[in-house]
Amino acid sequence: MKKRISLMIAIAVCFSMLLSGCGKKLTTENAPDYVKSALDACYKADFDAYMEFTKSTQEEAEELYQTGLDTNMEASGIVASSVSSDLQDQYRQLFADLLSISKYEVGEAKEDGDGFTVEVTVEPFIMFNDLQQELGPMLESEEAQALADEEIEQYIYQKMYELMSSKLDAPEYGDPETVTIHIQPDGDGIQTINEDDLAALDAAMYSAVL
Repeated sequence: MKKRISLMIAIAVCFSMLLSGCGKKLTTENAPDYVKSALDACYKADFDAYMEFTKSTQEEAEELYQTGLDTNMEASGIVASSVSSDLQDQYRQLFADLLSISKYEVGEAKEDGDGFTVEVTVEPFIMFNDLQQELGPMLESEEAQALADEEIEQYIYQKMYELMSSKLDAPEYGDPETVTIHIQPDGDGIQTINEDDLAALDAAMYSAVL
């Protein structure tokens, strides 16, 4: 091919989602519910419980969720590419679909100084592990070799989309991994989930890199 493009699947929604903290007093009984509400908002676009805990509006929660999708679009490289707007829209929906089939289970909370720890067990996606090998023959095909430079990006992203979409019908998951989530008061005394922990949770759940 006349040029090769490296793509990265980077799902990184949660750590940018939970900036407002919890407006309700947390206890060992409801701290797991707070964590689950945050994850449901991040991954499932289910905002009801999250809005109750954070006293945020539907519009605010939706805006943060869409910002997370923006992050994924930028990380994939498609925003800066020459790919058609229709295919970009398809990728945005693909990322939303990927988030919606995330598998996680929130455990009990334990007191930790002024805050709490909550263990979250996730089942990581493994369905993209062979994506590079599957994409390779397509990039070396006669069809691909005949493309002009300005057509290559569209072709690669299209084939990537087709491969990834086909795997969503029967998603495969790896062995469960547990991430400890810390909830601590911020400078204003508002209980907030640690952003590094949320980034670690994202990394455990979505680790497919091309």
